[in-house]
Formats: sequence, C-alpha cells, structure tokens
Amino acid sequence: MALLFGIAYATERQLLPSRLVNHPSIYVLSLGVYASGFAVYGAVGFAERYGYSFLNYYIGISAALILLPILLAPLHQICRSYRLNSLADLLSFRFRSSWVGSAATLFLALSVWPLLAIQIKIVSESTLILSAGEALGDDNANFKTLIALLFCVVITVFTILFGSRNLPSKDSHRGLVVALAFESIIKMLAFVLVGLVAIYSVFGGFGGLQEWLLAHPDILEDLSTPQSGDTNRLMLIMFFAGSVCMPHVFHMLFAENPSRKNLVTASWGLPLFLLVMSLPVLPILWAGKASGLTITTDYFPLGLSLNVDNLWLTILIYLGGLSAVGGTIIVTTLALASMSLNHLVLPLFHPKDRNLDIYRWLLTARQLLVCAIILVGFIFYDLIGDVQTLTNLTIASATGCLQFLPGVLAVLYWPRANRNGFISGLTAGFIVWGVGLLIPMFGDYHPAYLESLYINEVAKDEFWVVVASLSIGINSALFILVSMFSETSAEERSAAEACTLDDLNRPSRHVLNLQTAVEIKQRLQDALGDHAAEQEFRRALEELHLDEQETRPYALRRIRDRIEINLSSLLGPSSARRVIDGVLPYTASVLGSGEDITYIEERLERYQTNLTGLAADLDSLRRYHRQTLEDLPIGVCALGGDQEILLWNMSMADITDIQSSAVTGSSLNGLPEPWANCLINFLASSDLHRSKFCVETEQGLRWLNLHRTESQMWGRDELIIVVEDITDTQLLEHELTHQERLASIGRLAAGVAHEIGNPVTGIACLAQNLRYETENPDTLETASQIVKQTKRISSIVGSLVNFAHTGREDRAQATEAVNIRSCVSEAVQLLSLDNEAQQIHYNNNCPTDIVVNGDNQRLMQVFINLLSNARDASSDNAMITIEAEEDNAEAHITVTDHGIGIDQKLQNRIFEPFFTTKDPGKGTGLGLALAYNIITDLGGDISIESPVPEFSSHGTRIHIHLVLSQPEPN
Repeated sequence: MALLFGIAYATERQLLPSRLVNHPSIYVLSLGVYASGFAVYGAVGFAERYGYSFLNYYIGISAALILLPILLAPLHQICRSYRLNSLADLLSFRFRSSWVGSAATLFLALSVWPLLAIQIKIVSESTLILSAGEALGDDNANFKTLIALLFCVVITVFTILFGSRNLPSKDSHRGLVVALAFESIIKMLAFVLVGLVAIYSVFGGFGGLQEWLLAHPDILEDLSTPQSGDTNRLMLIMFFAGSVCMPHVFHMLFAENPSRKNLVTASWGLPLFLLVMSLPVLPILWAGKASGLTITTDYFPLGLSLNVDNLWLTILIYLGGLSAVGGTIIVTTLALASMSLNHLVLPLFHPKDRNLDIYRWLLTARQLLVCAIILVGFIFYDLIGDVQTLTNLTIASATGCLQFLPGVLAVLYWPRANRNGFISGLTAGFIVWGVGLLIPMFGDYHPAYLESLYINEVAKDEFWVVVASLSIGINSALFILVSMFSETSAEERSAAEACTLDDLNRPSRHVLNLQTAVEIKQRLQDALGDHAAEQEFRRALEELHLDEQETRPYALRRIRDRIEINLSSLLGPSSARRVIDGVLPYTASVLGSGEDITYIEERLERYQTNLTGLAADLDSLRRYHRQTLEDLPIGVCALGGDQEILLWNMSMADITDIQSSAVTGSSLNGLPEPWANCLINFLASSDLHRSKFCVETEQGLRWLNLHRTESQMWGRDELIIVVEDITDTQLLEHELTHQERLASIGRLAAGVAHEIGNPVTGIACLAQNLRYETENPDTLETASQIVKQTKRISSIVGSLVNFAHTGREDRAQATEAVNIRSCVSEAVQLLSLDNEAQQIHYNNNCPTDIVVNGDNQRLMQVFINLLSNARDASSDNAMITIEAEEDNAEAHITVTDHGIGIDQKLQNRIFEPFFTTKDPGKGTGLGLALAYNIITDLGGDISIESPVPEFSSHGTRIHIHLVLSQPEPN
C-alpha cells in the first residue's frame, strides 16, 4: 500500500515522465480495478461452483465495452459535459430530483457493502493462511477480526491520502490512476505466475496436465455441465450491469477519464487484460485438486504457492491480492463518500457562514464519510461471519447493482421516463433483493415464498436466480407502468433532451435579473462564502473565455450554467442546482419551450465533425441558409421577444461598424448610440416600414430604409429587422437636387444680372460725368470709389452666374501679380464700411513684398468672405489676424480668429455649396464654396484648422497656399 501511495504521490508531483503518465495503456490498466480481490482468489471457487459460466465475470464488462458507441461513449459525454462523477449524480441530473440521488446513494451503499466485505474477508483469511499455513477454522475468529480491523484502519488512512487530501477539480486524479495501473500489473503478474507454477510444478508441463485431465474425466464433465438458461443469462446481465453501475467501475470509466479516446483503447485493451487474468483460473483449480489442498477452493492460488514452498511466489501472490483489495476499496469508498456527501449530507445540512471555507468543510465531511463507510463495511463483514462464500457475496452485490440498469438505459433511450417510475421500480427491486439476499446473510432466514412466484425450480444454493429475476422484473415493470401513467415534468423533459444520444438539446432562453457578470459573484458569496464564490466565478470565466464586465444576457446565462456544472462536481447536481436556483434564479422563460438559438448555434459548430447521415445533411442545409443570411447585401437583425439579439449579419456589421461577435446575445438597449435609439424607437412605433431615416454617426450622416416583421412560426415571438443602407443613393439624389438648384440660380442670376446691369451702368456713367462737372477733390474721390464699386458689382454678378452655371470660374481667365498685403487691406477697408456689423480689430501682418499669381478682384472676394465669416464667429472687440509668408515657391496665408471654432464632424463639409452653420436667413452657404473654387482655379489650396493649437479649445484658422509671382525676364 505504501508503494502504491508513493507512485500516486510521485505522479501528482510530476516526478514521473508525462509520456508514461498520459499513455493510454495506463488508463486501460487502471480499469483493472474491476478485477477486485475476487479475481485473484474468489474466481477459482467461482469456476468450481459454476463451471465455464465463471467466464461471465470477465465477459460482462467486455460486452459493455463492445457497446461503446451506444452506451459508454454517450454516458461519458454526459458526465464530462455536466461534471457528473457518480451514478447518483447521473440519475439525479436526469430525473431532476434530490430524492432520486438520495435513494440511489442509499441503495448503492447497500449493494456495495457486500463487495467491501469480500475485500476485508480476503485480507483477513489470506493473512491467516499465510501466517498459520492451515485451513480456516472457527478457532481463529478473533485473529481474523483483529487482522480485518487493523487492515480497515490502514486502508482508511490510505484512502484519505489517495483521494481525499483535496477536493476534485475538473482534472482526474492522475496519481490514483497510475497507482491503480501499477496495482493491476502486480496482480496480473502474480496470478499468471501462480498459474504457470501450477502447470509446471504440479503437472510437469502442459503434457502432464493433459494426462491428468484424461485420467479424471469427471473434472471436465463438472465444468461442462450446462447451467440452467436463467442462471447463465442472469449472470451475464448482472456482470454487464456491474460494469456500469458499480461505483468504483463507474468512477474509473467516467469521472477519471478525461478523453473519449481512452474508452476506444479500453474497448480492446481491458478485454485483453481480463483474458490474461482468466487463463490461470482453471489450471490453478486443477492443480489444487491434484495436490490435495485442504483449504477452501477460493484460496488455491495462495495454497499452491505454500505447497510448492516458494517464498517469493507466496509473497507475490499475497501482495497481488492485497493490492487488488486495496485498489477496489479505495476507489469504491471514494465514490461512495462523494455520493453520500452530495446526496445525503448536503440536502440536510449546508453551511451558511460567508466566512466559512466551504472547500475545507466539504473536504472534512468527505474524510469523515470515508471513515464511516469503511467502518460499516467492517461491521458488515463481522456480522456475516464465515457462512457466506466469496462467490455468494459477489453475486449478491452484483444483483443489487443490477437494479440500476433500467434507470441507466432510460437515461439514454427513454425520454418519457420520470422520477416517480424510477423511484418506484428501484424501491420495489431492492425490497425483493433485501428480503431475498441481504437479510439471509445475517442468519438462517430463507424466504421460500419467493420461489412460488418464480416459474422454474432452482436449487437452494441458486436461490439468487429467483431473487435476481423477480427483483429486476418487478423493478422494470413498475418503472415502465408508473412512468407511463404519471406526468413527466418540464425539468425532466429538458434533462432527457440533454441526455439523448445526439447531445444536441435545445435549451430555453431565460431571463436573469442581472446587469453585469460581477453581480453573479456578489450573489454567490451569500451561498458559498467570499473565497469559494471568487474561485468558482473566476474558473467559469476562464473556461468560457469571458470577461467579468460582460453585460450580454447570453453570456450571463452561460456563466450561470457553467458555475452550476462546476459545482455539480463538488456538491452534486441536485445541491448545485438548489444553490444556483436560490441565488441566481431565472425570472421567466421568454418563449416557454423556445430555444436559445445562440447556444444551439455554438454547440452545432463544435459538434459538426460528429454528425453523420441525415443529421449531417440537415446541418449542411442549416449552414447554407445561415451563410446566405450572412452574405445578403442588406442588414438583417433577428431579435428575441426580450429584444435579445439573435442574429447580426455581416451587412449589419458594415452599416453600424459593430461586429456580430460583440453584440450577438446582448440586449438591444446595450448597443452603442445612435443605433440603440434608432432601432428601439422604430420598434416602439407602429410603423412596419420607415423610409429615408437619417442617422448621424461618427462617419457622417447615413440614410436608411427600415423594415420589420414578426416570426411566423407557432409559439415564437422573434422580430426580424431589415436595414437597407441608401446613403449613396441619397447623396446622389442630393447632388442631382444641388445641380438643379445651381441651374435655377444660373437662370435667376442671368436675369438679375441683366436687371442690375443697366442701373449699375447708369450709376457708373453718372460717376464718370462728375469728373467733368467739378474739381472738388472729395467729390472726385467719391466718384472714383463709385466707379470702382460698380465694377466690383458687375464682377460679383458675373462670378455668381459662372459659378451657378459651371460650378467654378473660367480657368482660362488671365492672372496678374497681386500684392497680398494690399489685397487684404482693401478687403478690410470694405468691411469697415458696414456700420451695423460688430466692431472687430483686423491685424494685417502680411509682408509688403509677397506677390502671387492671381486675380486681384477675385482674391479680394475670397478675403472678404473669409474675414466676414471670422467676424461673425468672433465676439466684440476681438482680434482677427492675417499673416503671410513665403514657403518655397508658394505663399502661405493664414486668417485666424478667436471664435468658438468649427465642430470636427462638420469640417469635411464646410466648403460644400449651400452648407452653413449660421442661423436661417443669416447665410447662404455659398461664401466658402466660392472661395474654395476661386483658390482652386488659381492653382492654390485652401484648408481649415479648428480649434487653433495655440488657443487649445477654440478659434479657427484658414490656410491658403498660392503660387508666388515670378518677375518677368528682361
């Protein structure tokens, strides 16, 4: 035992090579725990009593492994998915009842205690034989009891060290698995060596064995005597059921198995191991009879080693039996302690102190249960005495485990089964089993009246056939009848779907009264304490790759369910469900029997490679339609009745700049603005269609056509919103409208120019005549200014006509050398004539020597427009600065004001025709557009900067680049 613990300890400390620890053969050998101490000692007596039928002990689990795809693999998938570590966990999960878990635990304990008694009996009797070297007798009862008690104390310590030093996590106990693999090797080698010694030491080889068998034909006749049909069939079914229902085998098949691939390897590896274990049974039986051994047949392996006086073989077979006993007791006790804690202790008592370390509390409770279970096993052994043989005890234990077979099969294949039927059938079956097999172990009681209920006659020593047949028959009949005539709850139907072979249950979409994932941790603290709540919350987030700031309803549901699944491995599914339902209850099912589409999609993606036949074809069709929705050139958004987003296709992501992965499963009101407000308002209205709906986004204005429809499927209330982006079409319409407006302005301007031109010409003539009618300098200056301004009026009208007609001035117009400082001064002078405008200080810092190629009249128009806008944006007595400098072959001119600035979102549109930020009636939107066209036509560039860096958060600066005028060559 110390060696096994050393191996387990070295494995957990990673002192052994990982290639060895993780090799598939290690797991296969660990399943050899099925071959308990009975396989080393009791198998020989089993063969003597039932002949070749003893092979059913090995064939039963081999048959279960042959049915791997339809039995063990689906059960493994369910147990791994929902963290179910025992048969009671599985049944409690399927039937959604703590009563089922409690009943299963109690009845499994009753079935297992004969198995534990076998192991204790083997140790005490083999130790007595080894020490006394004689047959068993009543005068050695005290010695055997003392040995059994000492062994129970030692095995209790080792059980706690092996599996109860810490709580199980999502990973298996690799140390325990490796130790059991080593134990299987030891018992196999020991048993095979005894078989070889029996053949060569007793018979002198296979030839001598053949001669002895020919000389004793009655030996082979006894082995070949056919058992009754019921005996052989029932024996095979019992050991088949035991391969799934015995706690230690279930624990190794499912709880300690991290991969389905291990089961595939075990499907041929374990039968091979059992074949090797079965081969020496008959040679040892024959050698014992030939040697005239006086000890009971069960202990022929040990008796032969003593008979040939081989010390090392004697020690080896004793250690082989001891290791087989130890492995079985350790795994069985750990499994039964876990079940008892989850389904007997926790339903009655659950600590409420937030400061209590629930992990330590659970660990202590489990260790106490280990002690109690082994103590009860010892008491059971002591009470039954020496009356029961190893074979009788094994059959009694297997018959008890047989009662769980209908429930296990119903988990996979009968969705209509319910807790009422299971509990009724199981209770009735165990009543028959208890009356027929359990109670008679403690005395001379024989329920002969049960034989009258059985149709065939059986010998008294085969009375177990009557009990097994009646118990499993009554069990199955009640299970079926009660389930058919009683109602199956919605919870049970949901669990049945989760346990079906396709593993694609359809979970309902429920509502949690939570806003963020952090609230889950806060509520868990009331039930689990601060430390445990933090640990389980972090573990769930890591497994799901989610963040604690999650707000999506879908993500919150996943976190809740994952915590419940993880707690199932610690508390059992019933207690875990009770804890989670208490602190994180669902408020209601939105759709009743509706599905959580997002979760189903996610599971289908993971399950794709496992689908075959029609299921694969349907999944391909689903993928085709899903991809069609994703590739549509218009946005599609599907919403649940609670406005949870179920679908957000790629076009929707392009329109909103929000990726599907970021919003699928979230609530509609969790969308960023303006999309949340846009869609919520549309849904709140009675409109089924909304055309040319304008939304202001960071990228600018977008125009959308919105449509909605409701799901036409019965029992569903999803909404589908179709979003069509018509921004490009709307912009084209605006451009066409703009062109039409320009054409209208052109026609209007032509008429205005004609009407204005005549009086302007008259005014110009009258002003020119003044020069001949007076010599007053002031009058002459005034007349000159009048003539000059009439020319400017004519130029402006002409520019307006040209702009409206072509969108820009004639590029072929001749340029001239323009002095920037003079042009700016003239513009400032004209603006100063407006007495109604606010008083502004103009600071003309342009050097006198900067001359550009341009048109003085048109550039003055540009500066008037720019300075006028700057004045309107500034406060009274503010300063507007005009600066210029030479930059290579260009002149860089800036106009800077101290106004409120221009919004970043509007700066890209500021030079568009008819766009203005002024109040209605105060601006036409043509000033900056004209300036832009004039500068562009002169080969320059104009841009805007706001806010001005020197002013931090306000001000506007216009940048103009114009080509410098080059002096003409002489």
